[in-house]
Amino acid sequence: MSLQTWDPLLVSKDADSEILSAAQKREIKNILKSYVGMYDSFSELIQNAMDAVDKRAVIENGKEYQKHLWLVIDLSENSFSITDNGVGFNQKEFESFLAPNISFKDEGKTRGNKGVGATYIGYGFDYLKFGTKGNGHEFIGELIGGRDWVEDFKGIKTRPVVNSTNSNVDAFRNISRGSTFKIKFGGDHTRPKDLSWYSATTPEQWLYLLLIKTPLGSIAFLDDDNSHIKFDLTVIKKNGGKETLTDQEAKYIFPHDKIKASVSLKDVLTVQKKLIEQGKDASAIPNKYKKSNGLYEFFNTPEILALRDKDETYRELVEEFNIEAYGYFTYSTSVWDQFNDFLAKLRKGYRVHKGGLQLANNRMTQGELIAIPLTSNIGYQNQCHIVVHFKDADPDLGRKGFQPELKEVAEKASVAIVNRFKKWKSLLKTDSGVKPDISKEIELHDWVKEQEKHESEHPLSLSNKNFFAPINEISITSEPQSEQDVIVLFNQLIAGGVIRGIKLLATSQVKQYDGVYKFVVREPLDNHVFDKEINPLGVEEMHFSTEHISPPKILEYKYNLDALIHEFESEYKNEKDIHLAITWGMGGEWKKNYDATSFLDLDNLHLRDFHGLTHVLDSGTTRFYVIALKELILFLNDVDGVQEYQKRQYGDDLF
Repeated sequence: MSLQTWDPLLVSKDADSEILSAAQKREIKNILKSYVGMYDSFSELIQNAMDAVDKRAVIENGKEYQKHLWLVIDLSENSFSITDNGVGFNQKEFESFLAPNISFKDEGKTRGNKGVGATYIGYGFDYLKFGTKGNGHEFIGELIGGRDWVEDFKGIKTRPVVNSTNSNVDAFRNISRGSTFKIKFGGDHTRPKDLSWYSATTPEQWLYLLLIKTPLGSIAFLDDDNSHIKFDLTVIKKNGGKETLTDQEAKYIFPHDKIKASVSLKDVLTVQKKLIEQGKDASAIPNKYKKSNGLYEFFNTPEILALRDKDETYRELVEEFNIEAYGYFTYSTSVWDQFNDFLAKLRKGYRVHKGGLQLANNRMTQGELIAIPLTSNIGYQNQCHIVVHFKDADPDLGRKGFQPELKEVAEKASVAIVNRFKKWKSLLKTDSGVKPDISKEIELHDWVKEQEKHESEHPLSLSNKNFFAPINEISITSEPQSEQDVIVLFNQLIAGGVIRGIKLLATSQVKQYDGVYKFVVREPLDNHVFDKEINPLGVEEMHFSTEHISPPKILEYKYNLDALIHEFESEYKNEKDIHLAITWGMGGEWKKNYDATSFLDLDNLHLRDFHGLTHVLDSGTTRFYVIALKELILFLNDVDGVQEYQKRQYGDDLF
């Protein structure tokens, strides 16, 4: 007689062992596929350890207990290990926690609760050592070949089992209660294969990576007591030497924590309120709040609601998940470069902090940065770093993103925060293209020494004997370091007759644009005609048979042309208004939207309309001239010597 009713879950336990094993493999494989980030391995182990110490703190209930973690990055062994003095496992928990969908976490009180992270740690790598003690059970074990078994669909590999071993971790031996885990990277399927991918070799470098990219950088809710977990971080170098940072705080590195001259927008609003109460001008904000590197603000749930108070769907989600947020708005994307290169000291070009939207849930960041979906002023999406923090949201399996509706509400909040900051852009420095100093203020004596060193290492020389007679020397002795230096050098070149035919009507540091000029061609007209020796900045043939004065035009000074391109992108300045940019360096941002023609390439000499122009940029809809002083000086010193560079850098690449 055939079976009429049955429980599929119970029957599955009696299924053929090969069928069951294959099904388990598929389940584990699907879990592993959901972990795609380069920090997922660190994040899962750190998240579990932090939950363990938090849970013990609740159990201890006020007793003398300091939550502590010990992290070791071993570059010689290509491994990562973490030890915690948390609650530990009992025997039953310890024997089952690696299985899929087994979790001992309290939903709503822990950082994660899906029960797949331990499976990822056990079967995502080919070596796991783990142990527990002090909870009525003590054991150290190894699981070897987990990933190899999962990836083997031919049935050749034997399913690995846990074997007991000994602990060689000092931190674990020294605690009375807690857990320890170690994974080794390598093999065809682990991310990363090698810890050298991060190009971080010191504890200080790893500190920035782990505090910004993993749950170690805990993000407190605004009403938390802020009792952070402490940790030690050790890096063992490839040659065996090691360095350790002790008693660090496990908290997220918000940009304003490290970037000097960052201003709290709430502080500014408080000052404004006091000015109004005293009957004073509300715009008379003290200078200490001006020319800042960035503005920042924390937003509680009611403040997030107030940003879009007429959007009902938005309101429901904000209230349901108690959404909070943080925003930082910097005056230039070059600040992120400086943060990476000079504070975090990470590999060139890698931005551990940058503009974008970071989602977080239950005190930890989740996933990679998302572009802030601005429809105008789109350059600001790269200047703003925004964290939107959910309470008890339910991210997708593994460490992927959030559901579409949660992502959408976070994006709406991020756009509203950017729009709020935009109104206060006047408090920020102007982007001149010079590299910002975000970490310190240089004392006068040190500044003088720095200038002497710069003069020695970067002298400015104009060796063409046809200029600045009789001494043939320019009075600026070193290469420009700022927009002000560019202005001074440009004016000297005009006054010395090196650049002819540009007459300055006005220069402004207050108005939106820097200055007004005219092109002026006066007798003798031959002064404007090209001669390779005595007048290399001239035009090949005159466009005017008599004297000529153009209408007034707008010019912009920049240390680096990239800064002007950024202002176009953010719509702070309109490229159609500008006719001439005076800059030291050309940068590379123009390549995104413009074609450049170099007048320093003698093949293009016939295209130079007025004396002294070095380049023209053309987007198809807008066009403006450039005088790039660095390339101009090199050209004057050796006209023939720069030709190959000018053709290579600005040529059409047609042949």
